[in-house]
Amino acid sequence: MPFLIEVLMFWNNDYAYYGFKSLEKKIIYLFFPFFIILSPFKIDIFKIINYWTKIICLMLFFFLIRYVIFYQDNINNYLNGIDVWDMGYSFSRSIDNNHAPALNLIVSFCCISSLYNFYNTNSKRRLEKITNFITYTILLGFVFLINTRIAVCSSILGSVFITLYQFKSSFTLKQSVLITAIVFIFIVVFITLFPYTIKKYTTVSFGNMDKIGKLDEVENPEGEIYNSLVTRLSIWKSAFDLSKRNIWFGVGASDGKRKLFDYYYETDQMFLFKYKFPVHNQYLDYLVRFGIIGIVLLIIFMALPLYIGFKLHNSLIIYYSLSFIVANITDDFLIRFDGIVFSCILVSFFGYLYVKNQDKYFLKE
Repeated sequence: MPFLIEVLMFWNNDYAYYGFKSLEKKIIYLFFPFFIILSPFKIDIFKIINYWTKIICLMLFFFLIRYVIFYQDNINNYLNGIDVWDMGYSFSRSIDNNHAPALNLIVSFCCISSLYNFYNTNSKRRLEKITNFITYTILLGFVFLINTRIAVCSSILGSVFITLYQFKSSFTLKQSVLITAIVFIFIVVFITLFPYTIKKYTTVSFGNMDKIGKLDEVENPEGEIYNSLVTRLSIWKSAFDLSKRNIWFGVGASDGKRKLFDYYYETDQMFLFKYKFPVHNQYLDYLVRFGIIGIVLLIIFMALPLYIGFKLHNSLIIYYSLSFIVANITDDFLIRFDGIVFSCILVSFFGYLYVKNQDKYFLKE
């Protein structure tokens, strides 16, 4: 779908060169699914995901050690209350200039995958089971360290969902209390180590809500509202107002950002124009770039893995779909190459499971 919409709406680009550049990022959607879904060899999808989560865990651990050694100024700033909101973002940038929400989207999925692997590993393979749980715990810690709101909430709710789904027919009050206690203790310990978390999820996130569309009236916008909800809502309001000018076909795949920035300037929103904020909402991004047609095709694309998950009765696929749908409300991962590759690989893997209809016992947990 993402590749198809770029092709169908190519005529709407102002410049063919930038249209091809935008199309180039989506080319993986054309080829990779065919290689996976039509593979003549049996692919153990969950084994691949299992290895992938452990590789991600080891890589993050290595980058954390490097961060502690080479970025001590950032850590000191956090401990002294300076730019504390930037801690997770600075850690992400230290890994080849990664975007924190995009990185944490992948980390949170790997975290929940580790928990899924823990539950679905044979109890006789005790060492592997313990390794999966340790991997889950470490990755959950990294989700909180990078500390992007959607990924944190997705990881907590995803842990509860995977657990309830696993034991839906045999869940006891004792197990419920135990899991609740573990999650509560983890959150308390993390907040003790990173006290800014409470402020971030309260006053920083929800302050200045009367300034939607009027961010320049805030005295110190960089310090007060740069990462707050009011900024996102102001961006979304501008994007929606812009989309109404080209509601059916949009402004063009390669022209969305440029015309949104022009709209900031046109409406005298200098704070947004200065920092060139993109839409940060994949649904509004498609509405701006492709109009009504684009958002309809996007919804079909988003719903596909959810349909597969329910058909195969697989909690990990359902979790991926729901988390990706929600994550794209506050970010636009399908305009980033990492988000494109992440979604393309997983949707192709899950499509392979659906088409090949592998062993029912394995799929149904």
